[in-house]
Amino acid sequence: MRARYEIRIAGRLDEKAAAEFADLEVAVRGSVTVIRGEFDQASLHGLLERIRFLGLDLLEARRVRGSPADRAD
Repeated sequence: MRARYEIRIAGRLDEKAAAEFADLEVAVRGSVTVIRGEFDQASLHGLLERIRFLGLDLLEARRVRGSPADRAD
């Protein structure tokens, strides 16, 4: 079963890291990069492994409801 997740990473992604997430929604909010997408459990764990491999500082990973237009930032 797929669900929508929002992952927050400290700082801004450099070009190499941004390319790793090109197939996902990526936005910068101040000093935090927010990655959003739909994942099943296996692909979510794969994404978290990519974040670890790139040495990024994971702040939060949470399941969210609705479409991006349904939520206010």
